[in-house]
Amino acid sequence: MKSKLVVFSLLVLFTLSCVARSISGLKIAVISDIHIMAPELLQQEGKAFHDYVIHDRKMLKESPALLGACIDKLLAEHPDVVLVTGDLTKDGEKLSHEYVSSKLLRPLKRAGIKVFVIPGNHDVNNPHAAVFRRDTLTRTSTVTSDEFARYYHDYGYGQAIQRDPYSLSYVVQLTDSTYLLAIDACKYEENDFDRNSCVTGGRIKPETMNFIRQQVAYAKHNGYHILTMMHHGLVRHWKWQDKVMKDYLIDDWKKTAEVFVKLGLNIVFTGHFHAQDISVFGKKGKQVYDIETGSTVSYPMPYRLVYFIGKEMEITTGYVEQIPGRSADELEQRAREYAVSGISTVVKDMLPHKIPDEVVQQAGAALSEAYLAHLKGDEQMPSTYFPILKNACKRLRPYSWKYAFVLNKLGRYLFTDLYPADNNLTIHTNYAY
Repeated sequence: MKSKLVVFSLLVLFTLSCVARSISGLKIAVISDIHIMAPELLQQEGKAFHDYVIHDRKMLKESPALLGACIDKLLAEHPDVVLVTGDLTKDGEKLSHEYVSSKLLRPLKRAGIKVFVIPGNHDVNNPHAAVFRRDTLTRTSTVTSDEFARYYHDYGYGQAIQRDPYSLSYVVQLTDSTYLLAIDACKYEENDFDRNSCVTGGRIKPETMNFIRQQVAYAKHNGYHILTMMHHGLVRHWKWQDKVMKDYLIDDWKKTAEVFVKLGLNIVFTGHFHAQDISVFGKKGKQVYDIETGSTVSYPMPYRLVYFIGKEMEITTGYVEQIPGRSADELEQRAREYAVSGISTVVKDMLPHKIPDEVVQQAGAALSEAYLAHLKGDEQMPSTYFPILKNACKRLRPYSWKYAFVLNKLGRYLFTDLYPADNNLTIHTNYAY
């Protein structure tokens, strides 16, 4: 009888332990690329700021209000954790980091919501940190990697149970069964102040990969699950992305994704491209999902909510719909205009000057429609689009066969959604016993 009682007690303890170590019930919100520009940086609006914005695709003036509206929605949802997957500032200005850490993220912390950040390519050692005064642009102080960690002591770095000495990567404990591995894949050491250049691309240093392996080994040995976040994309989100916009993926992305699959890191939250997209790499049962979240300062101003229920991870999408002084329709229209302007300027800068403006504008308009669809996710090419793209390529071909070919491919690929769904998705995980 005593032996049966001992066995029963052990079974009860085992069951309670399994319940305690389950990730089920965890609720996470993900935001990305908030690109906050402290109001003090725009001292006088004029040509300098206009020239900067015209080559960009971000609503920088509205960035604090947009994040504020997003935070209001998150406070109403009250997740357990908020992840911010990089590019916290316009260009790494100290003033912007102070504004984010001391003011904008505070309401979440006061509400008892854990917030964890990771740097993006704009955030550290950035020569583009500047103050705008009418026609002049003047450099202002940016942050070092050590200063970044100090600014965000309350948002990951002060709670880290392990820090990578070779990067701003760290590990925190989310629950009694789950770690968050925050990976810094930025190349801010390569930024050049003399040349005024800021490196967009990313990579995981060999030393940081060793850190990742060590943390995974420890977690597995002690029965912990690991969720991962970083700024740059781990997995290609559309065909040709690694050919024409490879800086939005980490270097050697396929090899790195294979390593992640072998390590069992099958959920990675990313940002950087400002698009709502989910891509998967690997074979069934041995896969990694790259869950990319769009930007709060770019169309369609999304955020994600992630619920762990049993062995299912349910992902839903919400949107910032309005801010003070702008209705929902006005805000959406402005966001679309910024996106179209940004991609049209890229096309204009890329094409040879000999091409007539009308042809350039037509090419920009065709690519912009596909780009907007990709930003929103769950792309479905309408029957009306192919004739528009075909005609734009036909007009462009006499001046440049090469660019007509590229335009045709980009228009098709950006409008072709790779598996799986992007905004609302349920993923079967191994995150519950």
